[in-house]
Amino acid sequence: MNQNIVNQYKISFQNRVDDLGNFGKEINKIINTNNEPLTNFLICWTSISEINESLLPDINEALTHPNVEVNSDSPPVDIVMSDNLVDFYGYEGYINSIPLQDLKEIVIAWRDFLNTPPLNGTTVDYFKSQ
Repeated sequence: MNQNIVNQYKISFQNRVDDLGNFGKEINKIINTNNEPLTNFLICWTSISEINESLLPDINEALTHPNVEVNSDSPPVDIVMSDNLVDFYGYEGYINSIPLQDLKEIVIAWRDFLNTPPLNGTTVDYFKSQ
């Protein structure tokens, strides 16, 4: 991903370890940005296959046909892609917009991070970690 995009949106990826008590620990992949609707939208996309088969094709469709509106949703955030922008909508309506090409690069970086070990949802057996 372009370093300017990382800096502009203050993007960081983390492997968070959550303690499940007697059930061990679980790795959860986290993305943080300085754009709350973008972060909230992306954290709902944790399936690599869904990103590849649904979200990225929608983004590519919107980039190929900028005069056509392409919608995608990931509660609590909906997006509308057109005119090389992505508009974020919450329960109260329009929130903000970012360039569609930026979203594509961020989504690809998020997908690639999700695909790196340890994988999202990996658990460590409680008794083995003692």
